[in-house]
Amino acid sequence: MMEQNNEWLIGKNALKEGIAAGKRIQKVYLSDTLDNETLKELLKLIRAQKISVLVVPKSKLDRLNRSNHQGVLASISPIQFYKTMDLVTHIYEQGQHPALALLDGITDVHNFGAIARSAEIFGLGGIIIGNKNSAPVNYEAIKSSAGALLQIPVCKENNLLHTVKELKAQGFVVIGADEKAEQTIEQLNMTKPCVMVFGSEGEGISYDLKKTLDQHVKIPQIGKINSLNVSVSAGIFFYEWMKQNNQKK
Repeated sequence: MMEQNNEWLIGKNALKEGIAAGKRIQKVYLSDTLDNETLKELLKLIRAQKISVLVVPKSKLDRLNRSNHQGVLASISPIQFYKTMDLVTHIYEQGQHPALALLDGITDVHNFGAIARSAEIFGLGGIIIGNKNSAPVNYEAIKSSAGALLQIPVCKENNLLHTVKELKAQGFVVIGADEKAEQTIEQLNMTKPCVMVFGSEGEGISYDLKKTLDQHVKIPQIGKINSLNVSVSAGIFFYEWMKQNNQKK
């Protein structure tokens, strides 16, 4: 029987059984102390399922879980992920106005949870995250979102750039938060299908994704700090979207 708790599959056999049983595995952590044969075997199995995997020092696994993990830990998602284009089709079929948030490199669980909370409150259709370099969808994130992550669809994609290009082909306007932009959020028409892109606080929106933006938009500020937490910025964008579309209705 596989050994697990609410968030982890623990050990090599548990990982194999979890994959065979179709568990929603988010990421696998393998210790760099595993013998080469075991490491190669597990990497081949994991990559065949397109699951994110990291080979890290054993001390990293010890910090993540204090059990006898034997060099193998796999985090389990408490939610079911969607594919972006399937979600878009569903939104259109429901006769709703589609708006999505795409999170590019946001790895802080609390920021992620806060963004999800605002997205659900203001009525967005879903959130898109990357399979890599994204905050884990775990019970801490659900708590930070006040349960919103159990309500709003979350899409997990291997290639965010490809996803954005698919959305553009479907007529979506791609909007990016940019404090150096000339256009303010109040001047932006958000009544068309749109995807709002938010980058990490340290790096911002990645270079390739920034090139896909149709609109660069800033939030007016009068203070001296000249910087907003990404979750606060996202909440302001979501509120403006809701306001414009409620007026349209």
